[in-house]
Parts: sequence; C-alpha cells; structure tokens
Amino acid sequence: MNDQAAGLRAYASQRRDKAALVTIGHPSPQAVTATCERLASLSGLTWETLPLAVGEVTAAQRSSPHWGVWVAPGAEGLQRAYRELKQWSQRERLPRLLVIRDPASAGDMPLGNLVDTARRFLAVELYVDAAEWLAQTLPSSERRS
Repeated sequence: MNDQAAGLRAYASQRRDKAALVTIGHPSPQAVTATCERLASLSGLTWETLPLAVGEVTAAQRSSPHWGVWVAPGAEGLQRAYRELKQWSQRERLPRLLVIRDPASAGDMPLGNLVDTARRFLAVELYVDAAEWLAQTLPSSERRS
C-alpha cells in the first residue's frame, strides 16, 4: 500500500506544473500557441489543450475547470462560436470559458455582444481577459506568487 501511495504522490507532484485547457471549436495553431503562452506567463504552469469531439466529453475533459471557446475572425466566427456554445450548454454544464482568438485578429472583433448573449440566454460566463479568467478558475494554491 505504501508503494502505491508513494507512486500516486510522485505522479501528482509531476502534474502540479501542468494544466489542461479544454477547447470548444477548432482553434488555429497560432491561437493555441498564443493562448497557452499567455496562460503560462500568468500562471507559471505549462498548458496543453484538450479539444472536444462533437458530442463527446472524456473524463479528463469533464474534470478540468479550464475551458475555452474558439472565436474565429468575423461575424461568421462569432455566430459559429455562439452555435457551438448553445449545443454544448444543452449537453453539459459549462464552466467559465476563456475566449480563444487568433492573435492577428484579436483586436478586430468586439466581443461584448457574444459575452452578454452567452450569459443572458445560455447561462455561460465568457472571459476575454486571460488574467481575469485565471483568477476565477485557478485555485489560489496553483497561482503564481
């Protein structure tokens, strides 16, 4: 029994510096890289993404408090993100979500309507600011001092 407990403690200690971001939608590689780098600089953790398959959530994804939604550039991107949020919110109780955007077009899209509409009609909280999102989702014991 001691060997098993020691093994679990060793595994847990290795995982303390890592976090997973479950993603709704299909973010571009540039968006994933930029988002993970930003989260790492704010939290001190190494981030990996766990993309959701349509209609399927794994136990690892469901247990993660860190979720994000891809918002592609333009009006179509906003509409697609809302549709995906609506579909997922009908199947799952969604945690607070970080908005993931392409770094090249991040400033081009006002997201206030999407944030307000998701909150009002879907009861989903979206965060555009990664620091604010981390403050709401990352346990204080894991935050960078």
